[in-house]
Amino acid sequence: MNMPKTTNECVRGNFIFFFLVFLGIAFSQDSSFVLLPLDTVSVVKDSVVDTTSIDTALNVIPIDTASADSAKIKPGLRFFVSVGAQFINFGERSKFQALLNGKYEEYENDYKEDSVGYIHPIKQDFEPVNLSFPISAGIIWQFSDVHSLGLGVGFVYDNESVILTDKQGEIYNLKYTLQAFPVFAEYRLLVSPNLISLKNNDYFSLFLRYYWLLPPTTGISSSWGNAKADFEPLGNGFGVFLGYRFWEWNDFSVFGEMGYLSLDVKSSTQNGILNSWNLGGVSILIRALF
Repeated sequence: MNMPKTTNECVRGNFIFFFLVFLGIAFSQDSSFVLLPLDTVSVVKDSVVDTTSIDTALNVIPIDTASADSAKIKPGLRFFVSVGAQFINFGERSKFQALLNGKYEEYENDYKEDSVGYIHPIKQDFEPVNLSFPISAGIIWQFSDVHSLGLGVGFVYDNESVILTDKQGEIYNLKYTLQAFPVFAEYRLLVSPNLISLKNNDYFSLFLRYYWLLPPTTGISSSWGNAKADFEPLGNGFGVFLGYRFWEWNDFSVFGEMGYLSLDVKSSTQNGILNSWNLGGVSILIRALF
C-alpha cells in the first residue's frame, strides 16, 4: 500500500527536480557573450561601413567579467570558513512556552492557597524568536570560471533560558537548547555581470546547498526531556543563497551571502517532547575563501 507523500517530501522532490533543470541550463549557457552598444549596431546596418566608427565602438564593448576579470577566482582546490546569523524557523517554541506556563500556574495556585508570608511567583517568558550564529568550514573545487562544487560541515546552536520562582523565592532555571551538525554539498554558479553587477571586478554568485544532519549530536535538550535526531540518508533539506564577492587579494576572497534554508528534523525518541521540527530560516553569512 502506497502512503501519501508529506508536504516536506513534496517540497524536497520539487527542489531536486528544479535543481537538475537549473544545472542543465547553467552548463548549457555560453559565458563568452558580449553586448554591442547602439552606435555599433547603427554602423553595421549602414550600407557604407565606417571602419573608424567600428574601431571606436569596439573599444567600449563591455566584455563579460566572468571571462575577462583579472581578479576572478582561479580554478583549483580552495578552502572556506564562514560565520553568520540565522533566524531559526522553530515554530515548536510555543510548546516549550506552554510547558513553562503550566509550571508557573502550579506555583501560582500554590501561592493562592497559602499566600501569608510568601511572595508572588515570577515568570520570565521565552524569546519569541530563535537566533543562532552558525559557523561552517569546508573545501571548494573551482573547476571553471563560472562553476564550482563544495563540501562543508557546520554547527548550529541556540540556547533559550528563563527564570521562574515559586512562592518561597526559590529560583528555577528552565531552558531548551537546539543543536545541529549539518553536512552539506554545494554548487556555486557565477551570475554574469551583464545580468546583475555593482562593480566591474566583483560579482554575484548563486549558491545551492543540500544538507544532511548528523546524529546523535543533532537534537533538542530541555528541562522537560531530550529528543535526538534520526539520520535521514536522503537528506534533511536545502538552502538557496545569493552571494556577493566584495573583497579580494590574490587568492583570498570574501563573500557576503543572504538566503533561506530548510532543515527538517525527525526523532523517534519517545519522550513526549517533540517528534519533528525545523531548524531552517533566513540566514546572513560572511565567507572567506582561500
